Amino acid sequence: MCKALSSISIVVPALPGDGPILAERIREAVEETGLRAFIRAEGYAFMHSELVGMLGLPHLRLALVGDRISMWVRDPHKLGLGPIGAEELYEGIMRGVEAAVSVIRDYCSEKGVEALIYVP
Repeated sequence: MCKALSSISIVVPALPGDGPILAERIREAVEETGLRAFIRAEGYAFMHSELVGMLGLPHLRLALVGDRISMWVRDPHKLGLGPIGAEELYEGIMRGVEAAVSVIRDYCSEKGVEALIYVP
């Protein structure tokens, strides 16, 4: 599971002005899976609770730089090291990733852009 989480990498070169709008669509879709969005300087950290972040456990990140969106899993090697079960964390992250990828693919199809999506 750690290897699968560490392989997740998504980069979306959104069209000018679309980055913030797409990031919000992704946030909404990921939150619908049960993960909560916590604001970070570069974008969002998606996790079950703030405790996951305080303990440094794996969680899904979104960074918005200009109109480029990047997503990855932070600290995948720490899966199973905290009080939250590895399977629970893994499944929650993967549901969030699937929701994000669905939004991104719809955006790319609509706008005619290509994203780099590496998801196990």
